Amino acid sequence: MRKLWKWFRWGAFLFALAVDGALFYTSDPFSTRSFVATGLASLIMFLVFVKLSTLIRNGARIRNMLERGEHKVHETGLHWIRLWQNIRADRLARRFIFIPLRIALVVTLFEIAWGLWWVGARSGLESAPWFHAVGALFHLLPDNSALIGGYIPLIFAIPFAIAHIAEWNTHRYVITPTRIIIMSGIFDYEVHTITLSRVVDAKQHYTFWEQLLNYGDVVLRETAGNDEVIQCVWGPKKFAKVAMHFSHGRDANREEDESD
Repeated sequence: MRKLWKWFRWGAFLFALAVDGALFYTSDPFSTRSFVATGLASLIMFLVFVKLSTLIRNGARIRNMLERGEHKVHETGLHWIRLWQNIRADRLARRFIFIPLRIALVVTLFEIAWGLWWVGARSGLESAPWFHAVGALFHLLPDNSALIGGYIPLIFAIPFAIAHIAEWNTHRYVITPTRIIIMSGIFDYEVHTITLSRVVDAKQHYTFWEQLLNYGDVVLRETAGNDEVIQCVWGPKKFAKVAMHFSHGRDANREEDESD
């Protein structure tokens, strides 16, 4: 299965490369039209494969783990900051993802700025000295369509983006009325469960920026005195609140049964 996954990632890259090559050579090679066609195709294919990667969520495995009558009451995963950290830690992926994305960002911002300048010029603002000074660069590039070719490097990010996004998205934190299920992995996966009846307290650890971005660690204290650390939770406050709600609810039900 690992080989199949590897073939899929690099197959996606080769498919995108073949499509770009076909468009480039059938659209008058090295012309503005060829750069526009291949650039837009590269952007679309990159976004499509990224979207497909986000669909891998271990949903079927989690459903198969649920016991009869058990259901999910809350589900979340790793925050996107962990995806960014994982890509930064991978030297090869860092180069082949971040460099094309930076180029694409520059192209996008330039095209947006050029579009705004074009609208302003058609609205009669071109006679203003400040507008003329700001638009000096755009006067040099009256037709900047070829810059869309700056999206072409995105196809080299496809295999690395698929791998990291899928791995990040399959790391799930699921709460049921009786336990917490932590699952990660695409083909070789790991599962860890925490019984809620043993949880007596939940603490949240996050800095100011983590709180602002809505992620952090949740530390669950068990009856035996052990701590279970759930890292980089997306939405730690709600996660801890739901976990403690069902933990305390089970305690209350147990006390009622004992009193009866």
